Amino acid sequence: MTILKWIGITFISFVFLCVMLVSLMNWNWARDMAAQKVSDLTNRKLTIDGDLTIKWSISPHIRIEQIQFENAAWSSQPNMLELAVLELRIDLLELIKGRVVFPKIILTKPHLILEKSPEGKLNWTFFSTDEEPPSRDGTEFPIIEHLSIKDGSLVYRDSSAQTAITATLATINEQTDEETTELEAKGEINGRPVEISLNAGPLIAILQTETPYPLALDLQAGKTTLNISGTITQPLEFKGLDLNFIIKGPNPEKLSQILRLPLPSLPPYQLKAELSYLDNTLQLKALDGRIGNSDIAGKISLKMSEPLFIDADLTSQNVDLDDLGPLIGLAPDTGPGEMASVAQKKEAREEAANSLVLPKESIDFERIKTINANIVFRSKHVESKLPVDDLVMKVILDSGHLILAPLDFGVATGSIRSRFELDARTQPIESKIETEIRHVRLGEILHRSEIADKSAGLIGGQATFWFNGDSISEMFASADGGLLMIMTGGQFDDLLVELAGIDIGEALVALFGDQKNDAKINCAFVDIPTSNGIMNMDTLVVDTEDTVLLGKGSIDFNTEQLDLIIDPKPKDLSLFSARAPLHIEGNFNEPTFTIGKSAILRGATSLALLPSAPIASLYSLLQEEMRDRKKNNQENIHCSGLVDAIHEARD
Repeated sequence: MTILKWIGITFISFVFLCVMLVSLMNWNWARDMAAQKVSDLTNRKLTIDGDLTIKWSISPHIRIEQIQFENAAWSSQPNMLELAVLELRIDLLELIKGRVVFPKIILTKPHLILEKSPEGKLNWTFFSTDEEPPSRDGTEFPIIEHLSIKDGSLVYRDSSAQTAITATLATINEQTDEETTELEAKGEINGRPVEISLNAGPLIAILQTETPYPLALDLQAGKTTLNISGTITQPLEFKGLDLNFIIKGPNPEKLSQILRLPLPSLPPYQLKAELSYLDNTLQLKALDGRIGNSDIAGKISLKMSEPLFIDADLTSQNVDLDDLGPLIGLAPDTGPGEMASVAQKKEAREEAANSLVLPKESIDFERIKTINANIVFRSKHVESKLPVDDLVMKVILDSGHLILAPLDFGVATGSIRSRFELDARTQPIESKIETEIRHVRLGEILHRSEIADKSAGLIGGQATFWFNGDSISEMFASADGGLLMIMTGGQFDDLLVELAGIDIGEALVALFGDQKNDAKINCAFVDIPTSNGIMNMDTLVVDTEDTVLLGKGSIDFNTEQLDLIIDPKPKDLSLFSARAPLHIEGNFNEPTFTIGKSAILRGATSLALLPSAPIASLYSLLQEEMRDRKKNNQENIHCSGLVDAIHEARD
């Protein structure tokens, strides 16, 4: 039996006592009897220090002053409720019919304290677990037609959750048909400061289950603001929601403690949506807003189960990949036009000052153990350093097991198709990524460069990597797997200049002699097996018109060091004296380039030892270009010529 019902029983007993004592002159004696009755029912002392007066009519007016109701024994506050004046009317005609009806109840200066002890005890629980509450004897809950509060205050405390709220409550325009209830609250929830302002319908209308109850709520937590407006048909059961909300703030992660939900760290955001609740599921429809420089729309359903289940279908016209960087420990771009929270700007400054490139900050994968999810996200355009569009991503999360599949991008008329899997249930955390690169045009990738037309090579490739660890740095340092890539067409020197983003003109002269740097690529192939975070470039071949460039070396993600050599092998021996190897070494942040005899190729692979099978097997990833060439009766000779040369060398 709920406490509200027992309060109703208490009121009924009190009213009956008043009626029976109508002929008595000592109303304070009746007051003391009523107080004792309530004390017996609740095991808490009720004290009435003021007078009890009755004005008799068909609907008597009863007034009681100075009421105090004792708090739980464990509380530091002596009283749970203090009430300056209680005024009520009771309908005697309805009472004769067996119905208890209060046409009006007015509470003047009520002060209510609700508390939860560190042990989890509630001060509004009046009976112990092994104690049976008194029987109702078939008594119905009384009907209250009008409830008004003057200068009310409410305090809620839960020290175990770092929560303390103080609120003022009052009925406004109580004599008109447009009566409203206003609440102003301030304090902290789960250690975060909050301010709440509520304007709602008449207080008693909360008990109605058929008439929509209007409300407008404004909440501010730090720099985060939430505005909710609309109606609730069954407020006490949180059903029949027809609400609109707008929320904006610097970082959704700041609401994690307040909402007790695992929200991610993201740039400043603003969202609006329609809010409804059905079958224990909170639904956000017509979602529209921005996160950082990305727009987002769609719908989200939150099933309030254990664990929480998220079902979402989201779309975006333009998503900035930089906005998603914090999800994997990367600091967002804080340059002109970019949006970032204060904490993220600080993180970006720290990352810029760090000599290491890979983030070492652990990703909080514990959060994904607390939710399950099925999320589909699509974006027509992706803002990044590459010409990416048509992002399609599906997120499946089941008890800490995360799968991103598909994770597909349209890139430069081609595609990058991936599948990512992470298991947070293991220690260390295990993850895997499989990627296939199809028909990607280098010229589109370099579309912002003046040399884009010259570097219009076609790229295809495959990669599979396994990782361990809970940070980007740990994952790369543990990487096992490999990468195979092939490119046909393009221009080697311009490609290096663009991708390296530095001036290596002197190195290019050493590689290509005194000729103009316009070495056209027939075919390029790279094979990079990886073990324990070290990428060993076993094979790098770039076949140009007059030179075959062979590469070998390593990329160490444990120390973030490069040690690579590119050695030119002229097809015309008369050019040999004009060519010198290039040695690339140093850390990821500041690599160095050394040309000449000091960069002697250590164990460089000869053309005869190159594996032709992987090159041939990657042809399918360039199949669109090959089909186009066949339609035009053109033969794709770029890489086929390299394969033929390898076979001839083997023979």
